[in-house]
Amino acid sequence: MEGYFGHVDCIEKAYEKGHSVFMELVDFQVLKKLEGGFVIMDSAIIDLDDSDRYGFGGTASLGLADLSEDVDWEGFGRITHKDGMIKSLCTGKKDQKLSTLFLNGNRCGEIKDNFFGSKKELQVLALFNPTLKSLTQLLSDMRELRVLVLRGCHFLEKINEKFELQRLTVLEISNASSLQEIPDDFFDHMLQLQSLHISELKVDHLPSSLEKLKELRWLILRDCSCFKTLISLNSFSKLLVCDVSGAKSLTTFRDKAFKDIPKLQTLDLSRTSIKSLPKLIKLGDLTHFSLSGCKSLDRLPRTESLTTLQTLDLSGARNFKEFHEQSLGNSGGLKILDLSETPLEKLPSKINPRHLFLKHCSQLKKLPCLEALKDLEVLDLSGSKSLVEIEDQFFSRLRSLQILNLSETSIKTLPSLANQNNIRQLLLSGCIALKVIEDKSFEHMSFLQHLDLSETSVEYLPSLLNLSNLSVLSLKNCTNLIAIPLLESLTNLEELNLCGISTLTKNGAGFLEHRSHLRILDLSETQLEELPSMSNLKKLRQLSLRGCQGLQKVLNLEELTRLEVLDLSRTAVTHLPPLHNFSNLKQLLLGGCSKLEGFLDVEMHDLLGPTAKELPYGISKLTHLECLDLPNMKTIEEAESRNTKSLPEEDWGISSFLDETHRDNGKPPISVNGIQFLQVLKKNPSLLTRFHFCVHPSTKGQNKNGDTYSYGNDLIFRDTHFQTVEFGRFKDQRALEISGFDRFPKGAEDILGTVDCVFFINNTFNKWLSDIGVSTLKAIKGCWIERCTEMEGVFHAGKEEDIAKLGETLEILGVSNAINLYSVHSGNLLWQGFENLKSLYLDCCPKLSTVFSSSQLPKNLKVLQVKFCDKLESVFEQTSPEPKWPELETLCLWELPELKSIGCTLPSLQTLKAWECPKLQYSEINVSLVESLQTLWISNVVDLKSVYSGSQQPESLRNLVTLVLQSCPMLENVLSSPLPPQSLKTLKIKSCNKLKTVFEHDTSSDYVLQKLETLDLQELPKLEKIGGKFPSVEKPIIMGCPKCR
Repeated sequence: MEGYFGHVDCIEKAYEKGHSVFMELVDFQVLKKLEGGFVIMDSAIIDLDDSDRYGFGGTASLGLADLSEDVDWEGFGRITHKDGMIKSLCTGKKDQKLSTLFLNGNRCGEIKDNFFGSKKELQVLALFNPTLKSLTQLLSDMRELRVLVLRGCHFLEKINEKFELQRLTVLEISNASSLQEIPDDFFDHMLQLQSLHISELKVDHLPSSLEKLKELRWLILRDCSCFKTLISLNSFSKLLVCDVSGAKSLTTFRDKAFKDIPKLQTLDLSRTSIKSLPKLIKLGDLTHFSLSGCKSLDRLPRTESLTTLQTLDLSGARNFKEFHEQSLGNSGGLKILDLSETPLEKLPSKINPRHLFLKHCSQLKKLPCLEALKDLEVLDLSGSKSLVEIEDQFFSRLRSLQILNLSETSIKTLPSLANQNNIRQLLLSGCIALKVIEDKSFEHMSFLQHLDLSETSVEYLPSLLNLSNLSVLSLKNCTNLIAIPLLESLTNLEELNLCGISTLTKNGAGFLEHRSHLRILDLSETQLEELPSMSNLKKLRQLSLRGCQGLQKVLNLEELTRLEVLDLSRTAVTHLPPLHNFSNLKQLLLGGCSKLEGFLDVEMHDLLGPTAKELPYGISKLTHLECLDLPNMKTIEEAESRNTKSLPEEDWGISSFLDETHRDNGKPPISVNGIQFLQVLKKNPSLLTRFHFCVHPSTKGQNKNGDTYSYGNDLIFRDTHFQTVEFGRFKDQRALEISGFDRFPKGAEDILGTVDCVFFINNTFNKWLSDIGVSTLKAIKGCWIERCTEMEGVFHAGKEEDIAKLGETLEILGVSNAINLYSVHSGNLLWQGFENLKSLYLDCCPKLSTVFSSSQLPKNLKVLQVKFCDKLESVFEQTSPEPKWPELETLCLWELPELKSIGCTLPSLQTLKAWECPKLQYSEINVSLVESLQTLWISNVVDLKSVYSGSQQPESLRNLVTLVLQSCPMLENVLSSPLPPQSLKTLKIKSCNKLKTVFEHDTSSDYVLQKLETLDLQELPKLEKIGGKFPSVEKPIIMGCPKCR
């Protein structure tokens, strides 16, 4: 199972997931139970055909299943999970030894303390996210060690000696981002190593002693971004797996030829910068070969030695020009060949893969008949827009083809598919040049399940009578289709799209009567005026009749109670049945239904107020309704009588936030058509006096990735914005959310120009906030930006005048989940104009490395919160002397793994939270000089030994009210001072493994904290005494402190 769960660095999750999967495998009879709690694999599974692109090994880290049977190691043995560790199950027997130990995060230090006596006997040691800077103390005297895993070694800075680990078989040192060098002799005494995993290192060369590991079977060097030359693989005659993927600086090989690694099964060189490969000789066992994303690679050497090759992945090799020969190893055994996004103009003539991927091959113009190509099961040419021709006999030899995807190619005719008896999917959408499909193409496709001819130019379709298993048929926008084929025989049809078929006659939908399996039906933009009874379509989930302008009624519509989407826009429907039983209905689209009765008394403000007026046909009782597009109402009819030519032709909706009194009534807010809203707004501007609106795309629209926008997903998060303390003040003001757009919604600027607070959620229409224009944001006081993946920064140099005007009003700014944001401001843009900016929030911006330079401090900022920014190294750029930020009162730094400095003095600081910032030194926090400090939270500051030590009480402790300390592995005492912190009310300490005393003092008088009300001490294994009295603490919490008296 190793490798199929992704990166595992949490013991609890790994144990739970592993156990649950084992139980599932037993249930499915893949594994069999034996006595004593052991399991074995069923013999029938061992020889199972491996069709996975990466093999059964997946993306494994250690390859434990491939270790030699000669190793004198019996595996992990019986293990148990408890308190953040996994260890050997000890039953109390006298000679029983601790052989296996997994420790998580903050417990890693216990290997030197609690397990010091047992570490000489350890055979398996795994430390996840250790805080070790050196391996010297850890690995001394561990001569029995067989497996050593150090995963997430972010603090490991140096390896300056070699270790006597002569029995070591498996070694992983991963994510050691601070390690710059490994000594050349490091592996001299590890000659039994069979699996070596060194990933995400920044070393510029690999140690020469690595080539001495003659027993090596697994070599993993993933994402080592600095080394340029790969060691000689010919040194490892027993090597099975070599993974160098993501070594983006790798350009050359020490080997001129791969010739002495005959057992190699997997070679992954993807996402490297190699331009050419060594010769491939005597690689008879190689099954998986990946060169994906090798953008500099231009050719592949001869492959005749690759007689068992199953997968060859060259996708994204954008400079790849040719194969050395016309065949690929033993072409009969090739299962997957991926040449997507390569500039190939022709294919090797002697290839026979099962799966052939040629997606987005921009230079491929013709697909010739390849005689060797006979076992093909999947052919995907989607997006290869230069492809204009497929030779007539191309498909004649194929007997196993199951999936054919030619979507968005430029083919004009489709060769005969008459002999394709096994095909399951035929996808031709977007082939706008395709006009002809031969008459008997579908005659023998009895297994066909999915046929997509959307937006093609075909005029006639072959008979569909034999497609008895067809479940999906799409003829969307086949505007040239002269006649619709008979559909009566398609008894298993579940999805039918005939949108835009002009030849669908007024009463031409008789084929629907017996389509009882239909779940999705789209007859939009057709000439239909009459439908048969819908009573047999009880499984229908989506029904779209949009634009059927002659359609006046839908017979038996009331029986379709499972509907989730009902689109009757721009039809002539006059009545609807009662809808109160349509409990699943999410979208009801009635826009443009000019003859639909019952809505003339409804006004726009009735729908966008905190409570909606009772609507006809039971619409108000639809508890799952997300989007309601209404027909003409009273206010809209009046507005339409005015000149509305200037209104944009945009398809978006608008809804109102619900207040607390109406939020829990089981009904989501109703969304109405944005154009209707703008029409009413022109007549009645008073709608914008006080509002909380959300502007979102029409739910029937799609974004640029082809994903349908789901308005309901955003309802989950709607409340969270106002729950933020700073944004809560806008509950009683004018607020607008713009969510889910690839382009700025035209017309929305009329609303945006009046708001006090705006939320930009999940948009891709701008890279900088300042691009929107100050005239649009002229009154804005608060701005929150979330999931705007294209955003690179907030304020852009070159627009200083506009930004200065925005700075006059902006008070609160927040940016969250902006994956491409690398700067809050660009160039030498000054913050002096932002005199009113009081709060700044930055959350999940993985490319952000610093927040401010010294010349760019918004001088009146009071709150700065930075969370989950993986590459942030400093809050302020380093300068000398350090700048002073006089007004900042709250600084929250949360889970910033690379943060090393704050870089600024903060004389007015009241709250400091430095949580899980492992590289931040305590000297950088410097709280003892801050007299105003009231709240201090510190977690995982690895060099913290004491919050304060001195003969006098520090100024910072005079006003300190709350102190929280967690996972500080070097903390020995909290406070060493003769005077207690008299203002302290809350003290919480957890998982500080070296803490012996909370308050250390030499005074003979009572050490009393009069105001302390909460005392919470947990998981402090060495704590011996607290050192004080707390008369106001009624129920102290002291857990996991066995030595405390």
